[in-house]
Amino acid sequence: MLRVRYGLLVAVTAMATVGAAAVFSAEARHRAAIMRADPEVILTQPDLRHATLVLGRDVFVRRCASCHGAGRGDPARGIPDLTDHDHLYGSGQVAEIEQIVLHGIRSGDPRGWHLAAMPGYAQPLPYPSEPAIKPLSPTDVADVVKYLRRGHATEPVAAARGRAIYDGRGACWDCHGPDGAGNPAIGAPNLNDTIWLYGGTSAALTATLERGRAGNCPAFARVVSPVEARSVAVYVAGLSRGLS
Repeated sequence: MLRVRYGLLVAVTAMATVGAAAVFSAEARHRAAIMRADPEVILTQPDLRHATLVLGRDVFVRRCASCHGAGRGDPARGIPDLTDHDHLYGSGQVAEIEQIVLHGIRSGDPRGWHLAAMPGYAQPLPYPSEPAIKPLSPTDVADVVKYLRRGHATEPVAAARGRAIYDGRGACWDCHGPDGAGNPAIGAPNLNDTIWLYGGTSAALTATLERGRAGNCPAFARVVSPVEARSVAVYVAGLSRGLS
């Protein structure tokens, strides 16, 4: 009887081992397929998309949700909404998001994004690397805010003065463009839409102009595997496309 029970135990253990190996093998195949695939087409391939989003969601919850929550952002902290179609850096391609995941924004990683920051015009030296940019008075700042909020403006003359500062001594055009459409190559936001990273109220815009902004995102190259970085990038890309 003991021999029979021992034999059954050995058989059950062997079956469990085979089952675990099969599960591991399937997971390994999925991970290999994620890394072999063109990252931009993963979301168009149902089987591969599902496996990638499952892994990406897990990485997002563990590594990203502490700041981004469910992905809706937080203007109080300048955390972008990942569910809309507005992209501060790049155009929302998976490879661009993966670059941010791995190397961050102002993270200290030399391969990360760190090309520009928002000057603080209430400071004696608003942009230390560009001493030609001079401070603005409180009235100047108020005029620029009225220009930026021109869709709500009740003071067109003040808004016109703000536009002159934008085009001239404020040098705002240098990053945001002469038309205010922004520059995703350096992370300068579009000023013409209704999406504001830190909020679009007069108070929020005044704070941005006076204090400056230089948001950051950690670099995860040392704490996530390549397949995890690819998967979470696909997951984030899916958030803005309604697929995650």
